[in-house]
Amino acid sequence: MFNFVIDCSDSALNDYLKMPPEDAVRVFTRGDLNWCLQTYFILSKQNKIPVKCSNKLCDNSINLVHSDQLLRLKGRPSQFLVCVRADYPKRRWAHYHIVQNKKQLDANTSYVPHWVQPGLIKRDESRKGVTRIAYAGEIQNGNLAGSVSAWRELFRPHNIQFVVLEGGTWHDLKNIDVLIGIRSFSSQTYDTKPPTKLFSAWHANIPFIGGNDSAFMQVAKPGEDYLLAKTPEEAVAAVLKLRDNDDLYERLVETGKKKGLEYNESTIAEEWLNILTGPVTSRYEEWKARPGYECRQFNLKQNIGITEHELKRAIKRLIHIG
Repeated sequence: MFNFVIDCSDSALNDYLKMPPEDAVRVFTRGDLNWCLQTYFILSKQNKIPVKCSNKLCDNSINLVHSDQLLRLKGRPSQFLVCVRADYPKRRWAHYHIVQNKKQLDANTSYVPHWVQPGLIKRDESRKGVTRIAYAGEIQNGNLAGSVSAWRELFRPHNIQFVVLEGGTWHDLKNIDVLIGIRSFSSQTYDTKPPTKLFSAWHANIPFIGGNDSAFMQVAKPGEDYLLAKTPEEAVAAVLKLRDNDDLYERLVETGKKKGLEYNESTIAEEWLNILTGPVTSRYEEWKARPGYECRQFNLKQNIGITEHELKRAIKRLIHIG
């Protein structure tokens, strides 16, 4: 049994499990709900492997739990743990890890593409030209290069509107002509981040302009599947090229449609199934075959992992005080 664990009360869990499909956009925004609850729903529909969703770690199950939640729950030697890292740290005591960026790959680790934004609304086919570009996502914690006001000023001379879509509306791209995904104007590759915004652009029939994220380059080629911008000037130039060159705009849209076929609910679900029934199950069988050794390793690695976490927290507090 594959147990997808989410952080909630018993009553909230009951509500989630009865959730109507139209609530997906609102609910699948938090890490554990996005990764664990959403995956449970999709795999349960396929009915190919035994899955359940709960709010606790269970014995006699393969438990899939978000990294942040695993830090709180910790777990016991009698529980097999698959840590869904997202962009959080790996947990030493987990028996396996699922990651969203290939740069995170390590021993007993598999990469799975992040799910496409649920409820995605494509660009309105009646729109003409490039007059409105957008960033769809959280802007805090360095997710968007520069300030929103600076982005607006960049495009004001060209009569192009720059907007940030608020949480809960990231799926609604019907009035967007170009999607932006630039975390910084630097060489940093953000090796824990997924290519989700690029997937959204492909599925919404919108050209994408991205930064140096390694995730984009793992699934696509700059200049062919999206445009790369390393400076504010390059970002403006890329938008103006799309505005002034209909052939380029349409080529990126058509390429995105083809690439989107590689990354949709069906193909990503197949990746999950292959990993869960393949390397994860193999590691589970190995774990069951040597309980004494695995118990000792678990206790040792958990103690080290929690000590490391507490030390990092203490250092951050000292830096903040200083």
